[in-house]
Amino acid sequence: MKPKKGGERKLKKKIIIGVIVFIVVVGIIGAASGGDNNTSTTNNTATEATNNNQSQPAEEQTATTVVATDFIAEFDKNQLAAEEKYKGKLIEFTAKIKNISEDITGTPFLSLEPETAEEYYFGTTIQCFFKEKSELTSLENGQVVTLRGTADTQSLGIIGVKSCQVVQ
Repeated sequence: MKPKKGGERKLKKKIIIGVIVFIVVVGIIGAASGGDNNTSTTNNTATEATNNNQSQPAEEQTATTVVATDFIAEFDKNQLAAEEKYKGKLIEFTAKIKNISEDITGTPFLSLEPETAEEYYFGTTIQCFFKEKSELTSLENGQVVTLRGTADTQSLGIIGVKSCQVVQ
């Protein structure tokens, strides 16, 4: 017996809807774990920069010192211009720790705000990603720290900084 044409249409419709839902879910998961993919891209950029500048190892490259409030203000003023200016560049800045956590892929990070931020600061923040959790275990929320890392892009009011290290 052949199934009725109406049944075939319903089955095809369910399959198409299922495929669309699957694609959307995979897209959401991919976007949520974008920090991990960006790490790879940033590491490649840092490696290329190191290879182009053989006279200095990556650890000894000179970082551009930025003031966190000015850095954030540049992104708030014009995200595209700020990304063009900073993306892939080694920066060093001092900021206040807002949160110590890890993303859904297990990558540890600090959420940071300007040193002068009030108790209930809800502006643009900096998210600094680390390779090891052990680098963050001695830190506390509210502490002011100096960090070094490679600037990335801004998304949803969060400026990403990859391959971070605590300087002080």
